[in-house]
Amino acid sequence: MKRPIGIISDFGNNLYLGIMKAVIKQVLDGVEIIDIDSNVPSFSRLAGSYVIYTSYKYMPKGSIILAVVDPGVGSYRKAIVVETKNYRFVCPDNGIVYEAALEDGVSDIRNIDVTKLRTYLAKRYEVFGRHDISSTFHGRDVFAPVAALLAGGYDIDAFTNPISFYDIERVRIKDFMRGARGELRLKVIYIDKFGNIVLSSKFEDLGLSIGDKVLVVGEEIGVHEKFSDVEKGAFILYKNSFGFVEISQNMGNASKSLGLEIGKYVDLLKV
Repeated sequence: MKRPIGIISDFGNNLYLGIMKAVIKQVLDGVEIIDIDSNVPSFSRLAGSYVIYTSYKYMPKGSIILAVVDPGVGSYRKAIVVETKNYRFVCPDNGIVYEAALEDGVSDIRNIDVTKLRTYLAKRYEVFGRHDISSTFHGRDVFAPVAALLAGGYDIDAFTNPISFYDIERVRIKDFMRGARGELRLKVIYIDKFGNIVLSSKFEDLGLSIGDKVLVVGEEIGVHEKFSDVEKGAFILYKNSFGFVEISQNMGNASKSLGLEIGKYVDLLKV
């Protein structure tokens, strides 16, 4: 049985994404490909981790998650396959899969042996004999074919070697600190097209309640349930659809108005 493949990348909707899909079809014709998100903010491992963490569980169990947010492409970073209780993730070893894998339960981790992979592919598929592995497009030459092979049930031992969970990189998206004044220090981990700001904690973990007010970069912001609870242009802090703390400006752009970007730390002080 062919397993579905879900794609996450920061490529955008362009030839890079199209070529990855074409390579998948070359290896495994008829496989179902689901575009989860190819507009992850460029180079952002935090945003990539958030997108993977919040989306993987909506894929059918047994699916392959192909995640290519890879600012270190061509460097010494590993290319890995992480098998969890219900999924297989194919991605660079730069921490983007860590939170999702931890949540679903890791059962096996493999380092992709690029030399073995190339030999394996070249013997079976003409397209892979046309050029060497690129130093800048592992999405096409490494991750896409591996995802297709796994979706088709091919022998993973032919092109990978086992490694330990302790050998992979880690990016934390659920991470906050409490300061001496009671302030909560969090990190911006994702900003969507509307300018909504996702912070590095689940809502329940911060001890906030509807009706509370917090001070954020000089703005007093109320904790509410939904956008319509405040006037147009007003800020709101709320539990987003994935359970994370999020700041929005009703029918505005909170990120621009507050001057916050992905990776920036922000303090929340209850008032």
